[in-house]
Parts: sequence; structure tokens; C-alpha cells
Amino acid sequence: MQNLEGLMVETGRVIQRRYLLQHLVKQGQVCVVYQGFDQVLQRIVAIKVVPAEQVSTYRAALRLTSQFSHPNIIGVYDVIPESDGLYIVQEHVEGEDFAALLLSQPTIYQIADMGRQICQALMYANTSSRKVCHGDLTPSSILRDRRGAIRVSNFALPSDLTYFNGWSVVGGDGVALADSETPWGQMSELRLADDTRSIGILLYQLLSGRPQGATSVEPPSDGRLRFHRNVPPELCDIVARALIRQHPQRFETPDALYAELKAIADALEPYEPVTSFKSEDVMKPHQMLPTGGTGKLSAASVMVSQERAQSGLLSHYRPDAGLAVSDAPGRVAEATSSDPQLVNPSFPDQAYGYTPMAQSAPRRVNMPVLIVAGLLLFALFFVIGYFLAQMFLH
Repeated sequence: MQNLEGLMVETGRVIQRRYLLQHLVKQGQVCVVYQGFDQVLQRIVAIKVVPAEQVSTYRAALRLTSQFSHPNIIGVYDVIPESDGLYIVQEHVEGEDFAALLLSQPTIYQIADMGRQICQALMYANTSSRKVCHGDLTPSSILRDRRGAIRVSNFALPSDLTYFNGWSVVGGDGVALADSETPWGQMSELRLADDTRSIGILLYQLLSGRPQGATSVEPPSDGRLRFHRNVPPELCDIVARALIRQHPQRFETPDALYAELKAIADALEPYEPVTSFKSEDVMKPHQMLPTGGTGKLSAASVMVSQERAQSGLLSHYRPDAGLAVSDAPGRVAEATSSDPQLVNPSFPDQAYGYTPMAQSAPRRVNMPVLIVAGLLLFALFFVIGYFLAQMFLH
């Protein structure tokens, strides 16, 4: 990590007679970030101070991303060159960084939804009109705002090779990046695959068994995946397919990973009671309410889970193992089940903590009973009518 002392700016300074530096937010590996105030538009901003030797790199990244506008991407407002470096004025996001997310222990639904949102940001950047890859999707690139939206930053910057080298032991075949030749930010098939794997690494850190109070997750020295006990094997499989380069059903694009994460996030989405109904709100026959726990799982999702288990897509998770451990497709390591932080996946249905709702059989109408009841009612009304007639005639 380079010395950032030279980047420290006195708070209270006004840049370009507009942006007031209020206080230091964080020191990164390359830049220093301050909270500032835009005195023209009267709003809080984030101001990133880039050292002179990195200006050309950041200018190249900004040229690729200057037109980005997406709810999952942190926006750039202004770029100010100064003699001591570059000042990048960005959208200010109140929320949690990745370390805070680890501490907050988000639910399985929230983690799947976070992965889906990260995919959305990358898919936006990957469109044919932009063709931009991230390249440096590490914990420092992720924030979650107060509304629960994931915000991604640092697009098109050089990769943190220390970080990716460390995680290359986990399903990476010892290779940090599949594409280190394409210029930073530019798209290639291998660069897309690297970004997709980066999402898998982030999700694994959130889902892994870790000590209470941990603010970071180190790559396991033996390269095997260990998930928390509450993680559904279905989601374990999705993360493994993103992480393990040799997996036969490996995800190679954010689009493919997004489709799977969206399906599981939709299935786990917490049920909220409806206070008023419209005709279109009535559940269709295939829709199902949650059967317990903190989420809901549709019948279709249960069927998909069963099909995957039967087809061998979950082959690297053993039903009788003490935890979900995987270092390559089809390979499983035994472990003791005494560690409370590690998972004990088993499948099919009950493996995921959900049981499909049993549909009650349609009720049959007992015709003989119905006929007898009709005759009794007829006799009763006949008797009442007879007595009434006798009374009025006399």
C-alpha cells in the first residue's frame, strides 16, 4: 500500500470555489476519500483525492464510465484537476461498507438480493453501447445504502492483484485473473468471467462460516468452501458455480448469475400481508404462501431444487457431511459437525428448510344425503302449509 500522507488535505479547504472539504471518510490503497459539501447545489458529496501518478489511470476509467447512470452504481458529478492530483466529486452514499455488512449478518434473502443487485450494475455496464467491465470488484467497491440498495464503485480501474491472488486458491486454479492483458475496463469474454467470479467471492464471504464480530474473511488455506449452517444447498451451488473455474456448470457472465440469484431471491423474499385486495392480487393456483422460516419458496423453486439434486448439480454437497465443503466439482471433504458456524446440508425438500404446502383434495358432494335433506325440507314446509290452511279456512 502506497504512502497516502501526501494526499491528506486540510479540512475546511474549498476546491474550485465550490466544494468544501468537511472531514476524512477513509483511506484506500490508492486514494483518500472525504465528505464534502457542494456550496452551489447545497448537497453533501464524496470527494476522492487521486495522487498525481495515478491521474492518467483514473482519467481513462472516467472516460469509459462518465455517462453511467444506474441505481446500483455510484454516480460521478465532477472532475477537478489540480497541481497535486485529481479531485473526483461523487455521489455521497449513507450506508454500510462491506465490513459493516459482515458484522450485520444479513439474512439469506438479503445476501441473494445483494448479489442480484451487483449483477444488475455489471449488466448495465456490459451492454453493447457501453462494453465496460469492472475489473476490481472487491469489498472496497461495495456499499449498501439506507434503503438496502447496493451501490458499486471503482469501475474500469486496475485490479487489486493482492486480493485476487489470495482468492485464487479457492476454485481459481491458482490464477488470479483469467484476463490480465486487455486494457482496464474494456470488455472481453475472460474479463466478464473474472467479474462474475468476483461476485461469487463476495457472496461466499457473506455466506461463509466465520467468527462472531469478524469484519473481513480470509481465503481458506485449503481452498475449500465452507458455508454457514443456514445456507440452502441451492445457494451454495450457485456460489460454487460462480467461484470454481472448472465447474461443469460454471457461470461465465453476470447475466447468467443474475438469473439464478433472482430466482432464489424471489423465492426467499419475505412475505408481507396484503391489506386490500384487487382482482389481480388473487393468487393463481401455482402461487404459494410461505410455510415457515423467514421467507417463501414457490412450488416451482422446490421442483427446480429437486431436479438439481437428482441431476447431480449439487454433487459436491454431501447429505451426510458435517458441513458444505468443496474445492472442485464433485469433490467433497469430510469435516466434523461440531463447529456451530458450519453448515449441514442435506436434500431434497427438507434440505432447504422448506416443505411444499400440501394441496387439499377437492370435496365430493354426497348426493344421497343431499336428496334426503331436500325431502325433509319439502315435508316440513308441506306440514306447515297444511296447518296454516286449516286455521284460515275455519
